[in-house]
Amino acid sequence: MAQSKTGTREWSVVSINIQRGCEHNCRYCYARYNAVKIYKQCTAWQWSIPVINAAKVDGKYGFYDGTVMFPSTHDITPLNISECLVVLSKLLEAGNQVLIVTKPTLSCVQLMCEVFKKFDKKQITFRFTIGSMRDDILTFWEPGSALFEERLKSLSCAYFEGYETSVSCEPYLDGFPHYIYEACLPYLTDSFWLGKLRHFNQRVFLDGATDEQITKYVKTLQAAQSDTFVHELVHQLNGRQYIRWKDSIREIIEEDSRESERKLSMSQSPGQICNRKCSRRI
Repeated sequence: MAQSKTGTREWSVVSINIQRGCEHNCRYCYARYNAVKIYKQCTAWQWSIPVINAAKVDGKYGFYDGTVMFPSTHDITPLNISECLVVLSKLLEAGNQVLIVTKPTLSCVQLMCEVFKKFDKKQITFRFTIGSMRDDILTFWEPGSALFEERLKSLSCAYFEGYETSVSCEPYLDGFPHYIYEACLPYLTDSFWLGKLRHFNQRVFLDGATDEQITKYVKTLQAAQSDTFVHELVHQLNGRQYIRWKDSIREIIEEDSRESERKLSMSQSPGQICNRKCSRRI
């Protein structure tokens, strides 16, 4: 049986990036963790000062058979918006379906919406990352990123300009992602993705965090990562319009399904099990 795709692979066939590092400096960033801890490409301090790869900006981009995600290891910011527009325009000119993923800055979104009017808007889906409605939580986990109101305005801007819109609530950063969903719902056309913070103990950087912050933000989020919380979240939102579960939550749903199947099998006689299996083949 083929395994379902995980991470960004279930969103795109390829992801394109044009720089190393990101000034947003998110504490849970997998790309930062990989660059600093795994591949030793830079220090944590160097990661927070992005370096644009001119070859990536100047390069040629052809057609890909599937969705192209841009970017995946950095963000689109006022510092790199010009270079991002160059690459995105090349991708769109080649006829690609492009998924633009960002913790949005409103000025950048407004500029992209204006520049991309010359293309078929159905080529473009904006997917905005919104993990909390509380600005103090966003400031702790994503210190260089925009606050909630600006992200919501960015979503509504793209929506009213006629683009396909989506939200990534991965990772959700507190115990109230259903409120984010309700706030975003009027401006969605595509999907609302929910997922846990993967590899919490390995990837999270707590540089400079105080004991009070760890109690208030880290331990609270760890509690909201429990299977019990996920069960309640699935109960609240499963089947709602646009809701999609990332692999971190699907694994729990699928394990529950297997456990229910096991208990059902144990409670039935061999004849009942045989009848049930046979009926599935009909």
